[in-house]
Amino acid sequence: MQMDFYVKKIIYCQIFLTCSIPGLAQNKTVHAENAVGKISGNESASIYKKIDAVNNIDKTKAASLKRNLTAQLKVFYSDPLFNPPKGFDAKTGFSISTDPFKKNVAFPSCAFTFNFHYLDLDSKSGNVKTSMDGTLVGIETNAEDHFFRQVGNFWEPCSNANFPLFFEQLPVTDSTADYIELNFRNYGYAAIAPNKPFRIIKRNEKPLFVALSRKEFVQFLIAQKKYEIKEDEKTIASLQKEIKESGKTLKDPSPYLTETIKKTIADGIKTTEKQISDNQDAIKQNEQKIKKYESMIKAMSVAESESPARIDENKRIPDSDQLERLVNTGRMEGVGLYKINPDYYDRSPGASAAQLIFVYYEIPNLSVFEKTNFNYLEQKTMDIFNGINYRQLKETMR
Repeated sequence: MQMDFYVKKIIYCQIFLTCSIPGLAQNKTVHAENAVGKISGNESASIYKKIDAVNNIDKTKAASLKRNLTAQLKVFYSDPLFNPPKGFDAKTGFSISTDPFKKNVAFPSCAFTFNFHYLDLDSKSGNVKTSMDGTLVGIETNAEDHFFRQVGNFWEPCSNANFPLFFEQLPVTDSTADYIELNFRNYGYAAIAPNKPFRIIKRNEKPLFVALSRKEFVQFLIAQKKYEIKEDEKTIASLQKEIKESGKTLKDPSPYLTETIKKTIADGIKTTEKQISDNQDAIKQNEQKIKKYESMIKAMSVAESESPARIDENKRIPDSDQLERLVNTGRMEGVGLYKINPDYYDRSPGASAAQLIFVYYEIPNLSVFEKTNFNYLEQKTMDIFNGINYRQLKETMR
């Protein structure tokens, strides 16, 4: 009787599932490409409230920032694709970040994120709903750290060595009088989408990027070697601790330790001693390189020390020998290295609080090879990115 009960229950479940699946299949959701969407989150009051909540912004600068950001929103939403948005909802997010340890922040970093969510049509009920999926465009003000401290070939060594002059090879892919476009596709981009360009709009006529000098590059190599020495010293200390603990085990072995295990521990100690020796040799080599680099700097003429640093990318050498890739003074082959111009910002009392704008877009879930066919919202996102009135966006910083 008990078996019959379970057999009947299984048969019932199978019939129920068989009947339910066609019903579920009919309830298919598709994108509502022609449905009119909404714009939300772009109310000035909530943006101003976040600015006012930051205590270390000067009131004059806060007022300037409010004007700048309000104007940015007006430029962005003037695009015909938003009037009205078709097939998607546009939701605006805003954030502001400043250094809490600074008494007065003159150029706060702010970010607008414009999230575009698909409108989906339930074919059974006919209802249109906002999807969780979508794309975005970002507009960030004074946010150079976001875009230049997690990208490229040199950002990580600069960060590890605590080198104050972050520099990079700049992959300029497009530029106009209104913006500079960079694309770090070949490097990978941890901060935003890996295969996407971003555009920089300047307020000032001063150059945003200036060449890293040969002297500064050699100073970077010194800082890098000092970092490597510290890391080797940490490794040596850790390995010495391992040897000490293994030695104690062999000196007072537990009853369960067989001769085979003891031999394995003894062999491990020898291997670890060799690792320590290798690290000690690496420290000596780096100390010699530091002396060499310091001597180079002392011997440099003023003209040589101030000349631009260029790197020969065709030289295949270990990372430990970066100096070998430095192109000779006066030569123009190779790739130039650039840093953010420390004098770019206009620090006069009446200057705008917004002086740099970065614009980018993100299409999630791209494959390693960038696809060439895009659905309607992905294409609209790229169209919005390319169709922004960058001249007017630049004028918002006046």
